[in-house]
Amino acid sequence: MYLSFMDNRIKTLIVEDEIKGRNVLKSLLSEIQDVNLIGESPDVEDAISKIHLHNPDLVLLDIEMPYKNGFDLLASLPNRTFDVIFTTAYDSYAIKAIKFSAIDYLLKPIDGEELKIAIEKTAEKRKKILYQPQLQINNLLENLKAINKHNFKLSLPTSTGAIYIPVDEIIRCESDTNYTKFYFKNDNRPTLVSKTLKDYEELLTDFGFCRIHHSHLINLKFIKKYIKGEGGTVIMLDDTEVEVSRRKKEIFQKALEKFTSIL
Repeated sequence: MYLSFMDNRIKTLIVEDEIKGRNVLKSLLSEIQDVNLIGESPDVEDAISKIHLHNPDLVLLDIEMPYKNGFDLLASLPNRTFDVIFTTAYDSYAIKAIKFSAIDYLLKPIDGEELKIAIEKTAEKRKKILYQPQLQINNLLENLKAINKHNFKLSLPTSTGAIYIPVDEIIRCESDTNYTKFYFKNDNRPTLVSKTLKDYEELLTDFGFCRIHHSHLINLKFIKKYIKGEGGTVIMLDDTEVEVSRRKKEIFQKALEKFTSIL
């Protein structure tokens, strides 16, 4: 029996092909006060019908399903005003695209506390006036189509809303306490983003970026010159001189050697 009256709770739809998985999610959601579970779907076609009928705020979406997957569901809908939290048993290539679009995902078996935190984050995002989940989903679908992962666009949360930047346009990132400043190839003005440099180090290391200092993450593609020294200094495309810390020197040199060998 699902509640359908209007309230302030997050209207949530479960899309999961396995009945055991749906039952686990229902049990976990019953412990979260701010959730109004409006339905469940075993496949994409049923989910599309329920989304049109109930207009959910949030869809807990399984990625791997028979016939059509979770991404097919999103691509089938022209208007996506709901948020998505993906659920998957695999830490796959698609996870990188999901992370780049700043969309939450949970690995199975689903942990109740992680689910609660993800839903709380969704609730906070939806309170923001300029927040548009449609843009995040559009970016995800574009990233999934990209043949070369260097064509991925990264979602960057700013004070005025998210912006979406191709990885190959990022010259460097600089730590600013709990924020990160991004510097781009075609824009001299830095963009302040409300995540730490460590968050972006984890995302961008596989894309030719290297943490060369406690405060600096650089795109190896945009190094103009490396001046050797105790740690050394790199001169970037924007003529910024960035120090290489002694502790990071060996990591940097190995990353640079590997990067240049695959060019």
